Amino acid sequence: MSGSANLRQGVVSLSAEEFRAIRDFLYERSGLYFAENKKYLLENRLARCMEQAGAETVAQYLSLLRSPTRGRSALMNLLDAVTTHETSFFRHRAQLEAFQRQVLPQLMEDLKRRGRRSLRLWSAACSSGEEPYTLAMLILEALGPDLGGWNVRIYGTDIAHSVIQKARGAEYTRYSFRGTPAYYAQKYFDVLGPDRFRVKEEVRSLVEFGLLNFADDLRMGRMRGFQTIFCRNALIYFDKPAKRKFVAHFYRALDPGGYLFVGHSESLHGITDEFKLVHFPGAMGYLKPAVP
Repeated sequence: MSGSANLRQGVVSLSAEEFRAIRDFLYERSGLYFAENKKYLLENRLARCMEQAGAETVAQYLSLLRSPTRGRSALMNLLDAVTTHETSFFRHRAQLEAFQRQVLPQLMEDLKRRGRRSLRLWSAACSSGEEPYTLAMLILEALGPDLGGWNVRIYGTDIAHSVIQKARGAEYTRYSFRGTPAYYAQKYFDVLGPDRFRVKEEVRSLVEFGLLNFADDLRMGRMRGFQTIFCRNALIYFDKPAKRKFVAHFYRALDPGGYLFVGHSESLHGITDEFKLVHFPGAMGYLKPAVP
């Protein structure tokens, strides 16, 4: 392409054929779909990835991405670049309040009635960790002194390596606290500096982070036994066939009676009819019906 000169200026100009080649590769490996009107977005984020890979043309870059030796790290860098990582603690409060006030007490009562005290939650597409840590704080508040009698594990997963590293570090700036009640900010964080805060150990001990690509059927199939899954503001990046496939994985991962929460602007309408839509004050959730 004319891209060799453009790349040296930090810009990539994709032909229609090159755009489709990169787009189709991303879709095949991750399920992420870029419509034709998103070509500019891919161009804006591709230059740095190509520079890091030492590729001067799209053809060279695609060859590298498909390489059995260097392809995995190049793909991880590309996925880091093209995914959005906007999040914060206590985001979309109405859903969290529905979980805290209605879903969580119901789940815990059902588990106790069956002689089980193992609570497993999955924060899928967790970005830099604010969501799973928020869920951990809500559970600590709910269990209080009874925490020792429960086995609580919250799994935070994301496709992007950089945000998982940040999540494991558990250090944040004030920007992540927009919308966070002062009570939680004061109780569950250590102040490290004027604009540095770290999640306290009692919260971190409940959360485990890992890389997970929704398009990895083998690893998605191993995710089982959850009572609640949060996958918020992620499905919007996939087309309908990919959504159906990934939501089917979430359904299988949930125990009967478990809940799936998606973004407040997202819906499973036209994706699946296996869940039951449940309305909460200011929020919705999807229930996997219990076995009769």
